[in-house]
Amino acid sequence: NTGDANIGGAINFKLPAFPETGSNRVQVFTEMHYQPSYRTQESPRLLPPDGSVPITGAEVVYASIDEYKNLVRTSSDVVSGQKLFTVNCQVCHGQNLDGTGPAAAYMVTNGPVPANLRLDLTKNSTDGELFGLISCGGRYFCNSVLQGGESQSPMPEFRRLLSEEERWAIVAYIRGAIGGQ
Repeated sequence: NTGDANIGGAINFKLPAFPETGSNRVQVFTEMHYQPSYRTQESPRLLPPDGSVPITGAEVVYASIDEYKNLVRTSSDVVSGQKLFTVNCQVCHGQNLDGTGPAAAYMVTNGPVPANLRLDLTKNSTDGELFGLISCGGRYFCNSVLQGGESQSPMPEFRRLLSEEERWAIVAYIRGAIGGQ
């Protein structure tokens, strides 16, 4: 099947309706032939098979900060952690991790102040706890966030902004800078 094309009388040529298909017919309604169902009129399977276990996907979000305690750090990338801290955390927690960043002066009158990460409270926290606190936006509103509530903290929930690997790198940097467990 071809069609004639005439453009202003100057150009005249034939266009093929379909390119060569070889020995196969051109299928117009392919959705009827290629679908996830196996039998005629069977609905497609939307859910994975029973008993299947996902091997990739979303990270586990725990119900309280206590459940983060026993997590083991998966990254020791202190250099990357320092860069991430500088970009995401230093404006509030300061270059020395003491809670005196440029934004801290504003927060004194308008909400919770940034934590001094050099205090024993942070030094005595496990790496898993630090990861949980970074993930859900700080110590004081973490349990509220994990139970589905809204955080009143100016610290963002970094689980929504940074990958799991990036948050662990920040933990490695903080732990290297302050010591502790």
